[in-house]
Amino acid sequence: MAPFQLIARLWEENFQMRRPFHLAACLALLLAAAACSGPKGDKGDKGDKGDPGQIGAAGPAGPQGPQGPAGKDGKDGVSPPPEFRVVRSTSDGGVSKPALCGVDEVMVSATCLVVAGETSQTPKSIGDTGAACDAQPGQSNIPQAVVLCAKRRSQ
Repeated sequence: MAPFQLIARLWEENFQMRRPFHLAACLALLLAAAACSGPKGDKGDKGDKGDPGQIGAAGPAGPQGPQGPAGKDGKDGVSPPPEFRVVRSTSDGGVSKPALCGVDEVMVSATCLVVAGETSQTPKSIGDTGAACDAQPGQSNIPQAVVLCAKRRSQ
């Protein structure tokens, strides 16, 4: 007799002796399952929304990004000098001092800044490097001259 046949025969003999026990256990299990699967009742009302939770900790830092392109003229990390500069006139004891560009700069444009409600005016040029704004008769605030300067280009 093969081992498989021997096991099958022993199984049948043991099962025959325990058959009433197995039958009672299966019947009890079926009755319990039938009792749990009864008709469902109506669904209740939705509950109130709970309080929001605490804010979580910040996540880990992301990966390093790719290296950027080379800088202007191949110089990394070095910014070129600014091409323009703004200069504002000053006043000392009620006397306005003109706004002047540096010796290596040229004036590009000029304007006069006046207080709201005052009459606007045109600045007076001082060569090609500066401008001034004079107070009009009866004007209590001295207007300020603002000049835009650019570096002179060497030829």
